[in-house]
Amino acid sequence: MTPSERDRLIEAMVERYRKVLEQRVPRGPKTLDEIEQTVEEVSVEMEQELERRILEQQESLPDWPDNQVRCACGAMARFRERRLRVLVTRHGEGYLQRRYYYCSACRSGFAPLDQQLGLDQGATTTQVRVWVATLGAYLPFAEAAIALEQLTGVRLGPSTVERVTLSVGASVCQARRQRSEQHRQGILGQPSLKPSRLYIGMDGKMVPLRDPWKRDGSAGKLTCRWAECKAGVVYQAFSSAQGDRGVERRAYVATLAKAAPFGQQLATVAHEQGVHWAKEVVVLGDGAAWIWQIAASQFPEAIQIVDFFHASEHLWAVAREWFGPESEAAKTWVKARQEELRQDSVAAVLTAIRTWKPRKAERRKLRQETLHYFASNQERMRYGTFLRHGYHIGSGVVEATCKLVIGNRLDRAGMHWREASAEAVVNLRAALLSADGLDLRPHCAAAH
Repeated sequence: MTPSERDRLIEAMVERYRKVLEQRVPRGPKTLDEIEQTVEEVSVEMEQELERRILEQQESLPDWPDNQVRCACGAMARFRERRLRVLVTRHGEGYLQRRYYYCSACRSGFAPLDQQLGLDQGATTTQVRVWVATLGAYLPFAEAAIALEQLTGVRLGPSTVERVTLSVGASVCQARRQRSEQHRQGILGQPSLKPSRLYIGMDGKMVPLRDPWKRDGSAGKLTCRWAECKAGVVYQAFSSAQGDRGVERRAYVATLAKAAPFGQQLATVAHEQGVHWAKEVVVLGDGAAWIWQIAASQFPEAIQIVDFFHASEHLWAVAREWFGPESEAAKTWVKARQEELRQDSVAAVLTAIRTWKPRKAERRKLRQETLHYFASNQERMRYGTFLRHGYHIGSGVVEATCKLVIGNRLDRAGMHWREASAEAVVNLRAALLSADGLDLRPHCAAAH
């Protein structure tokens, strides 16, 4: 656009804006809702027109047949025609006529204006993709499409919302893997956070996946299966005279990957949250072996705590079989064992369990498994000591993480996911829900 063309555009838009205002500005008393609606209608109309006029003046190349431009392959491409392209911007749907060229050397066509405008194969702009990916991470794709139109006026189909969300999520996955590798190599920058005490929690939640399948049945019957999605949370708590309470800030990680890569990703997030500056690091989890293996390999100096409520569930399992499901004796027995745990007396709990002499094989198996659970976790069950230091002894934050990051999006009625799709969405969701959030624009710029 030349300076004179720019000046003419400004003069035309000012005159157009004046006419629109003369028509739309109310003459009499109006309610606030009516005023808001009028302002919105004027804004949308003028934004769309200004955007259209600026786009129309972006190209300065001639249309004659001998017009040529250089192709990416190095050869010269010849002008073929002007082609129409649909665009979806934050101001709504529009159309763009641009010059299309064909290169006989590499047998490909292209429109130079697309590259100039930063367009890819998709029709949406980066800002629209940010909106789409954010809504797609929080809502089912069909609901996200409805919310997008209601909130922004931009209309896209559920399939487009799904495609963009998964593309952005895949980019987030790749970025996380790259940062994890940088952390493993020791080349990740130092964080600004320097917490005094940092908690790290881990758990897993089953999500519904499906094998390759097509709606028309051409790929065979729909076959669903369950797979564990691992979730981790790194958080700081509010300190008080009565011990740590609540959560001050948190960061999430979630993946369908196996324990080792999950542990590397969790260690990377912990690094970003200042784990190496923390005076105390506390790892919370249930009795799953993979949790303590990650804790030992990634956070060897951390204090390890078995969630008190998981320990209590094991006590309840014994009590129900021994005394009856809802008996007062069962309640009294569990309450006494919980008090012993609060006094650092795991040995007393083990003694109490050993006094049970069940006859049935399944009950003997339960007794043996429970004894092993408490015996192998004695150092992680010093709840009296932990409470005196003010530590969290419950994994409520971890349980909430599984529900918030995974369950509320991936495990809803009727859902079944391709593994790659679930991985993309859960990574995107974990990043967006973390305290520091995530700038989606770099990930959306290359999405389609």
